[in-house]
Amino acid sequence: MNSKPTQSQRSDSADEKAIRAIHYRMIDAWNAGDAAGFIAPFRDDADFVAFEGTHLKGLEQMLQFHQRIFDTVVKGSRMEGEVIFVRFLSPGVAVMHSRVKYALRDQTSASRARDSMQFTVVSKGDGEWRAEALMNARRITMEDQEFLDGIDLLPVYAQQEVHNLAASLKERHR
Repeated sequence: MNSKPTQSQRSDSADEKAIRAIHYRMIDAWNAGDAAGFIAPFRDDADFVAFEGTHLKGLEQMLQFHQRIFDTVVKGSRMEGEVIFVRFLSPGVAVMHSRVKYALRDQTSASRARDSMQFTVVSKGDGEWRAEALMNARRITMEDQEFLDGIDLLPVYAQQEVHNLAASLKERHR
């Protein structure tokens, strides 16, 4: 059996590396607080679904959204992540599954509450791989989901009490 890679296997390997590099370029841009760099791997008309369901269409919406969060809620945060897999659907189209987690500015380690996963559709045009669409979703354990479901089943006044208690505890531990 010949163990030498075929031309298509070598091409897939180079293509897979180029696709994986998209994920790591986005992490580097995030850590630099660079919204333009973060969206640079996307096509002009790309779709981006944020962790909480906001659908962004095109680079302009993506830039505005990310610049706003980089200037406020995630300013100074540190992201890390990994690519789980790349799967080629055709020679010029692939999907990439990745995970990220990050620590906010005042945190020393990544918060489990901010673990996310992405599913990205990429295509190759003019010799370059670019993102067509990305869906970002928070990762949550079944136990955490059951806890949240339990809160949702409480009467409205009790939900408000839980919210107030959590806010009070957060403030006390700052």
